[in-house]
Amino acid sequence: MSNGNNDWGVPFSQITWFDKLLNNHSNVQSVNRSKDILFEITRKAQGDTLKILCLRQYTMGLTMVQRALEEFGDLDIIYIGGGWNASTTDAKQYGIGDNIGIYVSDEMAGALWKDDFWNYVKKDRDGNKVRFIREE
Repeated sequence: MSNGNNDWGVPFSQITWFDKLLNNHSNVQSVNRSKDILFEITRKAQGDTLKILCLRQYTMGLTMVQRALEEFGDLDIIYIGGGWNASTTDAKQYGIGDNIGIYVSDEMAGALWKDDFWNYVKKDRDGNKVRFIREE
């Protein structure tokens, strides 16, 4: 895998880490990368294809979601990085309304198994919902 360039400040280390996550996921059959940070995967169980944008955003707000859609077209998932990152409530609600998942690393494995991947919510050991939400 070679490094391209992107206007989103996503370092190559983040891209390669995410590529490994996708390639090692039990429900991912194939992974193709384009435009440096855009991934297209085929899922085994669902037999569908998802477009996933790989970002590193400390806080993913609605304006950034709209910028991503404008630049990359229809997206199924926007991956925003590690568990210290989060989306705003507005961005998350917009994503759910448009069937776009906005997830951090801790949520990706579970989301890739769900038929309604845009609506995945991680739960802790006690069954409580774990949300990665931050207000700007």
